[in-house]
Amino acid sequence: MNKLSLSLFSRLYLAIVISVIISVSLTKYFIDSYDDQEDFNEFVVEINYILKEISANAETQINTEQQVIPLGFPLDNYLIAKLINPSMTGNICPSCKLITRINNAFYYQMHGGERLVEFKLPKAKSNIIIYEISESELHPEGLPAQYSEALPGNILEDEDVDFVFLSLILVTSLFLGIAIYWPIKNIQNQINALIDTHQQFGSGNLQTKADENIQKPLDKLASSFNEMAQAIADNVKERDIFSQAIPHEVRTPLSRIQLASGLIRRKSTELDILALLDDVDNYVVDINELIRQIVEFSRINSDKEEETDQYQTIEIKAFIDSRVYILAKSQNKKLLVEIDDSLELTTNPFYLRLLVDNFIKNALNHAGETIRISANVTSNQLSITIEDDGNGVPFDDRETIFIPFARLDKSRSRKTGGLGLGLPIAKAAATKMSGNIMVSESPLGGALFSFIKKC
Repeated sequence: MNKLSLSLFSRLYLAIVISVIISVSLTKYFIDSYDDQEDFNEFVVEINYILKEISANAETQINTEQQVIPLGFPLDNYLIAKLINPSMTGNICPSCKLITRINNAFYYQMHGGERLVEFKLPKAKSNIIIYEISESELHPEGLPAQYSEALPGNILEDEDVDFVFLSLILVTSLFLGIAIYWPIKNIQNQINALIDTHQQFGSGNLQTKADENIQKPLDKLASSFNEMAQAIADNVKERDIFSQAIPHEVRTPLSRIQLASGLIRRKSTELDILALLDDVDNYVVDINELIRQIVEFSRINSDKEEETDQYQTIEIKAFIDSRVYILAKSQNKKLLVEIDDSLELTTNPFYLRLLVDNFIKNALNHAGETIRISANVTSNQLSITIEDDGNGVPFDDRETIFIPFARLDKSRSRKTGGLGLGLPIAKAAATKMSGNIMVSESPLGGALFSFIKKC
């Protein structure tokens, strides 16, 4: 089962979004903390001033449990000060939370968020409490215009401040995202172009080159790839020249050997010499067949572009019947062709012939008595299989057999007639037809070779 995963750039975009959110949250938290601390410091300064004024004029004893102390304008609009009996201290605000203690003043936070201060006068038997009026109790009516803007009720609400702050952060994040998006998108496009170049090169287009006029350090990657691609292209070109030169250079002396063998055969009647000449002729045939396969292997692995006009729609059964007739007419083995007459394949017949011929030859070399060839289409996939009742291919060797000139155990040695290039040619032909070859065990007991291609 394939695991779902995000691409590098998707993860990068996500990391940026998460970083912005965390940065905004931390910024908001520290700003709020700083504002709260500054507001509290101003409150402490204000309370100290009030306590200093009250302490200078306070009564040494009060007759009532609570006595309101006038603070004057504009403090009366948002603060209340009272003298209270010390015995009431515990009942003033049971739900209040102690914030801090500064000298003889205790600072509390009330249930609604307002603050309360309790202070014991040094030379009096009374305590002073000062607390903030809740917003619902503020009465700004009747105040002079010059003071109205100073009242808490006319200041921006916390929700408004949060909205403005978040709007500012949103706009900033938007511009930041745009500023980051385009460079990253540009890098992504350049990397995708490099990937496309790699894929084209891997599919056989050895002339493709990467654009080196891109951002650092991607330009070094493109340059390195171009150097590697050029080296590979040069090696392939040298291989092609070498493989084309060998057949010509080898066939010339082989022709002379055949001519000499024919002349000796005419002039000699000794059985030993004639038997030796038969062996020489067989060796020449083997070498010619090897040369033919080398030429085919070189041609099919050439980086030359295919001519699309060579593609044909082929009736698979008729095509395979014709190849079986040519290749197996002198073989004393049973061949079963189980293919529907309606199956067709559009491809280059040269590649299909190489694939089918080498599959059939391989089966003829290793089958005991029976070979079965079948084809079918399932789930939009065409499958052509050739199986035999031979010894099969060991699981560990199912990749090795497609390596040119690879040798396995005795059941797959050259004594069976193989030269070591048949299956590599078949695999190269399958690749040219955009298909794959799979090797498995046949119900007949031997090997089962399958060519699979999407329809």
